[in-house]
Amino acid sequence: MILLDGLDKHSDPQRSKLVAESSVPVARAHTPTPSLPDYEASQAQLKPTTLSYPQIQEKRTRRRRWRKCALYSLIRKAYTKANPYDAWSGNPPIPPKSITLGDAPLRLSSAKSCNAWSLEDKPDGPLLRSELQYNVPVNGSIFLNTNITYSGNGTYLNHFSGQLLVGVNNDPSADEAAVHVSMHHTTPALRNATNVCLMQTGQGGGVYLFTPLNLTQTDSLSFNITLLLPQNHTSTRHVPQLMCHLPNFKQTYQQLDPYVTFGSVVLGGAMSEVSIESIQASTAVVKASLAEIEGRFAVDSSLSLETVSAPINADIHLYNYGTSDSPTYLHLTTGNSVLNANVTMYVPPGVDPDFGPHFLAHAETFNAPLTLAMMHDEASVPATLRMRALNNLGNTRVSVDSRYEGTFDVATMFAQADVVTQHGTESQDYHSNDGDDDGSDDYGSGADAASDMMNFDDDDDDDDDAVDYGSDDYVMKGKVRMYLPSVLSTGGTSTYSAATTSASSGGNASGSTQRCLEYDLISSSEIRGWVGTPPRPSPTSGVAEWEQYDSMGHIDIVSSLSGAQLVLLT
Repeated sequence: MILLDGLDKHSDPQRSKLVAESSVPVARAHTPTPSLPDYEASQAQLKPTTLSYPQIQEKRTRRRRWRKCALYSLIRKAYTKANPYDAWSGNPPIPPKSITLGDAPLRLSSAKSCNAWSLEDKPDGPLLRSELQYNVPVNGSIFLNTNITYSGNGTYLNHFSGQLLVGVNNDPSADEAAVHVSMHHTTPALRNATNVCLMQTGQGGGVYLFTPLNLTQTDSLSFNITLLLPQNHTSTRHVPQLMCHLPNFKQTYQQLDPYVTFGSVVLGGAMSEVSIESIQASTAVVKASLAEIEGRFAVDSSLSLETVSAPINADIHLYNYGTSDSPTYLHLTTGNSVLNANVTMYVPPGVDPDFGPHFLAHAETFNAPLTLAMMHDEASVPATLRMRALNNLGNTRVSVDSRYEGTFDVATMFAQADVVTQHGTESQDYHSNDGDDDGSDDYGSGADAASDMMNFDDDDDDDDDAVDYGSDDYVMKGKVRMYLPSVLSTGGTSTYSAATTSASSGGNASGSTQRCLEYDLISSSEIRGWVGTPPRPSPTSGVAEWEQYDSMGHIDIVSSLSGAQLVLLT
């Protein structure tokens, strides 16, 4: 059989016939999109321009810049509206923490005198002992320095050890600082290779230890240095600067305050433990990595204590006399060890309370507890405090007294945030907790927490005994206001009561002079709010209110994988 081209033996002849006989055009779905114009029409629609290509580029760049500025303004406006603590972010940063050793010379050729030994190579047990003493004027900088450095493996420092004792000279006739050096060494050759020199610079003088770098395995050097400062029997002796940089030394400072005060103090060194009984200075820096810092400090400009893998235990007195526009700074940092500090703040009467923050504080550690107490001196007026406490893998607890006013933000990650009001041994805890109700006074997150705290009533039907925590305005705003308890005298005993004080003040949030606690946010891991005497400063109420808002205190507590507590003492 012969098959014609284009025909299939399996094709349906009837179907082929129907397709061939169909002369009706195929109807396609209508599309609303108009067809594009041709090339001539599109060229005719172009608007003529006289701008050159660089001018066009500049115009486009300017347009993009304006769009970025507008977007930034919108974001900042929205963030400021959502975050009432944005005023604190604009504060000047904490001053630099690095230790500067001034212009202390490092060259042996610059020495004024070296190795003026009054005792040489006297046997003292398995070692030899040599001694000398220098006198240093106190009208400039006093320094004790060395070329001993810390190596990564610590083998170089193993050849050295030392102790430094700084005190006040009991000799009333002394008018210069006395530096006594006792050196223990293994051989006379090692003594000859070591130089203990009196140095004189344009800013002052001191003692410098030049030790050999090529020590044998059996070489050993040990220094005992005593620095005695002269005193004025009629007034306090002022020394412009004291710098002691001695790695691997145990540094002990006796009670220098009030006999001697300093303009600037720089102490420490690698693996150098620093213990201070009492010292007063305008600026103090202590940096002692891998060694403990402990003592009592009094400063009126800035204090920085820094170490790592070692504790910080400090009793600190901060002063701000309002003579300058800058606050008094506090910087405490360690890691892998505890940080404990009791801070007392003093601002004298007459200082403008709206001039800005009086004190800026920063405390930080990790993998260990952080405990910080910020209190006012009894003679101080209320101070404006802004501080930040940071911790990881360790509990953080910050306490402030009843004269603190400002906002707070307690935030944690995978842990619980608490705000505790405390008087004496009695305390009330309001914390972020999503757990079941166990009968304790904890409140969850969201509107339910606000409703529970605002609508609390006593079982007694007497309205005079009801506790009013705020006005309806704050309920509508999603805020929670609670009046802090006060101490009432009842039959010779003190009663801790919020109900009576709230009732006596009429529960009027806008007109009450009683200190209150106001919550802005209560979530599972963060609590924000304000504590103070109403009305709360607002940036939108006027110029005077804006100045109060801008100078308001703030406490920021941030912790990860461990709890954080803010304790408000009443």
